[in-house]
Amino acid sequence: MSRQARVPPNRRALLSVGLLALLAAVLLAACTEGGEQDNRGLTSPPPELEDGVLRIGSDIPYPPFESFADGTSTLTGIDVDLARALGEELGVEVRFVDVDADGRIPALEEGRVDVIISAMTITEARRQLIDFIPYFKGGTGILVPAGNPTGIRVDYHLCLHTVAVQAGTIQLDQVKALNADLCAGEVNVRIKTFAQHAQAVAELRAGGADAALADYPVALNDVVLSDGRLEVIDFQMLPVTYGIGVRKGSGELKEALTDALAALMTDGRYEDILYKWGARAGIWKEVLS
Repeated sequence: MSRQARVPPNRRALLSVGLLALLAAVLLAACTEGGEQDNRGLTSPPPELEDGVLRIGSDIPYPPFESFADGTSTLTGIDVDLARALGEELGVEVRFVDVDADGRIPALEEGRVDVIISAMTITEARRQLIDFIPYFKGGTGILVPAGNPTGIRVDYHLCLHTVAVQAGTIQLDQVKALNADLCAGEVNVRIKTFAQHAQAVAELRAGGADAALADYPVALNDVVLSDGRLEVIDFQMLPVTYGIGVRKGSGELKEALTDALAALMTDGRYEDILYKWGARAGIWKEVLS
């Protein structure tokens, strides 16, 4: 019969200490993992999120960014979907607060809302008042019939084509500028002007124009309302940037939102939202750089 080996007392003590340390490490890892899952990585949330709610100021309606679904009180749109995805990433509830366009920044400064997500263009004047996180590129959209039968891909492809546009708009100025430059002379754009944008769209749908111009968000909404008869090309004229507005001094919240938006961009949820609304030309690609 073989004799069982004895473990010296000092070694038994060392083994006991080692096992206890290993057990503590395992328990700590389990607790940490659970905490991260529950709080989406926000072990210490920004002050604005301590109550578990992100209050968003938005000028409603402004389709397709934020509006109520027909006959309901249900909010829908690009900004709405994006805000909900951000809230999910941050592990907080999202609540929209309806404020008119001029009241958005005052509402943020006064603390009635935590952020602004409202198709707000970033301008130098606004930068003096609040901080921004860029998330969308918008300019002048070029509406064409579904399938783009004339193959218009960029602005100078409008040369020799008929374009419907509302009088007194920047879009009319842009077409005139094309006629003075890239489409000058015998290749001029044939311009049809209308008192209302809806009339220009009606002309396009009736086949009296090859394209119509409007602010990109407006053009996107025209597509939504067209029952599949119109589309917006990917190219935008004179694009500007939309941003999530954050109070100056809310550095922790800005960092948390920037990280959350980066996560949405990395895993594809951001692009999924824009593709859902036919807004792929608005995809902002620089936030991660």
